[in-house]
Amino acid sequence: MKSGRTEDGLEEASDRGTPQGSILSPLLSNIYLHYALDLWFNRRFSKRCKGGAYYFRFCDDFVACFQYKEDAENFHCQLKDRLEGFALELSREKTRRIEFGRFARENARRVGLKPEEFTFLGFTHYCGKTKKGYFKVKRRTSRKKLGQVLQAFSVWCRGARNILKKGEMLRKAKVKVAGHLSYYAITDNSDKCNVYLYHATRILFKWMNRKSQRNTYIWEGFRQALEWAVWPKPNIRKDLNPFRGVWAN
Repeated sequence: MKSGRTEDGLEEASDRGTPQGSILSPLLSNIYLHYALDLWFNRRFSKRCKGGAYYFRFCDDFVACFQYKEDAENFHCQLKDRLEGFALELSREKTRRIEFGRFARENARRVGLKPEEFTFLGFTHYCGKTKKGYFKVKRRTSRKKLGQVLQAFSVWCRGARNILKKGEMLRKAKVKVAGHLSYYAITDNSDKCNVYLYHATRILFKWMNRKSQRNTYIWEGFRQALEWAVWPKPNIRKDLNPFRGVWAN
């Protein structure tokens, strides 16, 4: 934490925190927030709640859920003081208190609004329904994250076309696309995975055809190359309804 940082060739001393993006930051976040937040919530705050209280954290990003609005308001008030005691502060842009759950949709409709959504770990969580009309938490790739990953893929393709042969570029692109789907191809997110695959495939087609003026692909030839590489498909990798078959039987 005292090693400083280098930016644009200039060294800058520091005595607190770690640079954003540092591989050490997630590790330190988990250690520090385990004591600053995890233990406090589980051993103290949740014990005083009137209803159910749940807490989920990944590094410095977390979601707290409460059965009653009063508990949520108390948590929001006490959280600021708790973090200040550890020389931390909440991000005003990312901190929200919303109504979410099986009653949120009906309550929002009474005043002519839609139930609110929230984004956590790259997914937008929203109030949905099962085929039988029961409440269900659904998730889709957040619009911001989808734009970021497609932009990053385009930047990679633009650089790779100058240093990789077509076959190698296709194989490495496949690994990147498969990695995205391994994380985002979950229950209820098929549409966004299809959108990602559609655009990623066309981005790759565009930049592979700019490798040279000769031997460019037409779409039919490119499709055959994708089949040769066994291009990933947006099949669900993680079923969030593990008891679907049990209930059906």
